Amino acid sequence: MIAGVPHPVTPHARHSVKDLGHRVARRVMLCALALVLFVVSGLGFGWQDLQSRINRVGVEGILGTDRPGDELPDSYEGRAVNILILGSDSRAGANNVDGAEGTGEADGARSDTAMIMHVSADRSRIDVVSIPRDTLVDIPECTTLDGSTIDASTDTQFNFAFSNGANGGTSTNDVASGAACTMRTAERMTGIRIDDFMVVDFNGMSTMVDSLGGVKVYVDEAIDDPEYTGLTLDVGCHTMDGHTALQYSRVRHGVGNGSDVSRIARQQNLMSAMMRTAQSKNLLTNGSQLYSFAGSALETLTASERLGNLNTLVGLASSVQKIGMDKINFITMPNEEAPWDPNRVVATDEADAVWKALRADKPVDPESVTSKADGASAAASATAEDTEEAASEETEETEEAAPQTTPADPSAAQASAAAAAQQCR
Repeated sequence: MIAGVPHPVTPHARHSVKDLGHRVARRVMLCALALVLFVVSGLGFGWQDLQSRINRVGVEGILGTDRPGDELPDSYEGRAVNILILGSDSRAGANNVDGAEGTGEADGARSDTAMIMHVSADRSRIDVVSIPRDTLVDIPECTTLDGSTIDASTDTQFNFAFSNGANGGTSTNDVASGAACTMRTAERMTGIRIDDFMVVDFNGMSTMVDSLGGVKVYVDEAIDDPEYTGLTLDVGCHTMDGHTALQYSRVRHGVGNGSDVSRIARQQNLMSAMMRTAQSKNLLTNGSQLYSFAGSALETLTASERLGNLNTLVGLASSVQKIGMDKINFITMPNEEAPWDPNRVVATDEADAVWKALRADKPVDPESVTSKADGASAAASATAEDTEEAASEETEETEEAAPQTTPADPSAAQASAAAAAQQCR
């Protein structure tokens, strides 16, 4: 069982949203692999039903032939593996608990996080490179599963590849088309052949929370948002059902300064609560609840045809389960502020070195990788207990989002946050 999740060194305020988002997504990635092992070890039944919960879509036909490297064998065995992991959030239909929150964002599938996970051929290490969503890239022409063609574009935000490929839709095929366009964009940018993709839908947290019977979450700041989410919570410990948990993860108005930093911190707080609840319930002794939780979790995934096969997932998860945390490197693609737009970033020469290492199946030294924008470090470092990490990060993020008028004692603040988190165990 993975007890701690690496997180970057505390960055400057401008980049804290990206790094926090990557930390949340890292939890999703690691939990997804751990979940597969957890489910398979506890369930000897219902395999076919669980398999049917995963949205599997073949996209080979729309990826084209102008791709890096040679076509690889169907099996992952005996070779390095590169998987694109995307975190998606759509707010259409029943999921639209707060609309676009006045941000001007349209309904439809959006990719808020993108990572390339490289598993070495000898299964001795994993390198995970996060690509900032606002990285300016050249997006190649993409074809969707319905046969439409998306025109190429230059100097475009990386995450637009997903939304453009999905063409404003949220169906399984739309999401897969968005993932395929993102694969093509990532391959064009990195020169790395991407084997498969996995899209994790954050909306699935709602059904996962309900399958756990609710989760206890400590709210450290009062929330009063009657207009957008309808969520009102006092400071303290709350048992949340799935709908409330989804509102909590999205709320931005009526709490704090309305920053994405605080919202991402709440999302991380919720995910930590889910992990603690799943562990505390000892689901392996409760077959029906385990089955419900497993089904809910798998339903959040849309994956390429091969990776979406449970046999493939189990094989990959089993092959990496003994890799120590010191051999799992999380870095952010080296980047710097775009000269013509301070709100966008571009890849640096150091990024080329990272991609070259992955192409050669060589380890990437996270200590040697930095982001020049605002001097923020992209290096990741291992941490201790998961609950302690969540409390520590919550403290750092709250202080960053709302600067103190008087000097704060970090040790006291961290101890206070940790004590508060204990109330919801």
